[in-house]
Parts: sequence; structure tokens; C-alpha cells
Amino acid sequence: MTDSKTYFSAVADQWDEIRAGYFTEHMRDAAIARVAALHPSPLYPNAVVADVGTGTGFVAMGLAPKAAKVYGFDASPEMLAVARRNLAAFPNVELREAPGDRLPLPDGALDGVFANMYLHHAPDPAAAIREMARLLKPGGVLCLTDLDTHNHEWQREQMADLWLGFDRADIRRWFAEAGLTDIDVDCAEGTCCAAAPDGSVESLSVFVAIGRKVI
Repeated sequence: MTDSKTYFSAVADQWDEIRAGYFTEHMRDAAIARVAALHPSPLYPNAVVADVGTGTGFVAMGLAPKAAKVYGFDASPEMLAVARRNLAAFPNVELREAPGDRLPLPDGALDGVFANMYLHHAPDPAAAIREMARLLKPGGVLCLTDLDTHNHEWQREQMADLWLGFDRADIRRWFAEAGLTDIDVDCAEGTCCAAAPDGSVESLSVFVAIGRKVI
């Protein structure tokens, strides 16, 4: 099995094209809109937020017009190099090389944390959620989008996925164990179209999970 860092190093320059077949701007924007509609919302003119596993900056690009500061974290320098080109028009985005389970910000630094399709690459998903929750201010919000449980074993070999999606009950439990409340795990808007090595294409369901840091 190819490890995530090797995989993303190899596909960085093609990732935006690959990604377009798996998750769309509509799915991203709908998830961000859910968070923006919360009361109180963590997205406001002076908000400071992060995109964990930013890759080529897909989610950070959706967040940049809605917050004062966006941190984008990724473990792949090759993906970050593409992100810097993609986000050159947004001076409020700061990109940093860092693994998702060791994020270089102090406790309570952020109003919101977002992670799209990162969790299934995390060695310990529960620990990754705790790390993201650590960064939240009291009242801050964590928003994850990722795959529901599936049986596409080829994604371990072809795309370096460590986890074949997640049971939503586990996501709720991990959020609660990380000190989050007002937890909502629902269907995201859209599906992930996975093209298998044999050329077949199947739609995988995607969830959006939101939780608020205890005040």
C-alpha cells in the first residue's frame, strides 16, 4: 500500500482534476453555508479559521472570502506548492506544512476548523478530531466532510486511504469525546464518484459533521 505522503507527492499537479470527480465546489460551499448559518456563527468578518488537510487549497479558497484569516495545514509540500499558486489572490490565507494530528497553533486559537476528506487519511481519526477540537475557542465550531463506510478496498491501494469511510455513530462519539456539543451528522450535498481501476464508477455517500466547543 502506498502511504499518503508518497501518493499526494505524486499526484499534486493533477489533484485539482482528480478531485473534481470526487467532490465538488457545491458540496464544499454547502458545508460552509451550514456553519455560516449557525447562531452564533464562527464565520464573521474578524474570524480566524483553519482548513486541515488543505491539499491544493480547495476548502481554504471557499473560506477565504468569509474570514479574516485562514490557516491551511497539510503534510505534503508538493500539494502546498500547488495551493500557493491557487490561493495567490488571497493574502489572508497562510499555508503551513504540518500533519493533521500535530497542528502548530496554541489551544483555543480558532473560531472554526474545517477538514474535507482528510479524516480517512488520519492514522488515528479520534485523535485527529481531538487535535482539531483543541484549537477551537469556546463556542468555536468543527466541520468535517468525509465518506460514509464503504467497501472499496482498491482505494487503500490506489489512493492511500487508511479508512474505508466511517460509521456516523463513531463520528458522533469521537466529537463528544473531544468535548464538542450540538453535534449534527447529516448527509452532505452531493456524492463522491469513485472510479475503480476496472473503469466502473460508483457513487459513495458523504456526511457533514458539525460540533461546537463547550463554552
